[in-house]
Amino acid sequence: MDTERGKGILKEACMNYTEFSQLVGVKPITARLAFSNKRLSKKMVALLLDMESKQKEENAKEERRAIKEGMIKQSMDRVLSAKVYLLPKNPYLRFIEFPDGTHGKFRAKPGTFALGSVVKVKRESGDMYTLEGNYDRKDRLV
Repeated sequence: MDTERGKGILKEACMNYTEFSQLVGVKPITARLAFSNKRLSKKMVALLLDMESKQKEENAKEERRAIKEGMIKQSMDRVLSAKVYLLPKNPYLRFIEFPDGTHGKFRAKPGTFALGSVVKVKRESGDMYTLEGNYDRKDRLV
């Protein structure tokens, strides 16, 4: 492994030679000399490669989390059409299914929105939605 690449890995991990030497199990001067003479041991190279792979995994997880948060924020403002597919024991809840196959639920008065009713909803939080628009007594969008 190139020592410049190793120095970059240590820098990304916010680690100095002393901390690295403790992980490898050598004296701090030995780690400094290994980097300055461009003669890293097999154990040092293995540890650096392991640290690099962990950093890449963390970066990938962070990117996925950022993308997921962006998608959630983006979908919070949209009004979606859904169909009531289940009436649970709780008379104030209705379970809905979207055309893409995902599911959610919203609060409604008991006796309204029977099975098969089509509703317009907006995401509130998690899998909870709120009704959008005005509905008549027969649960039709006005």
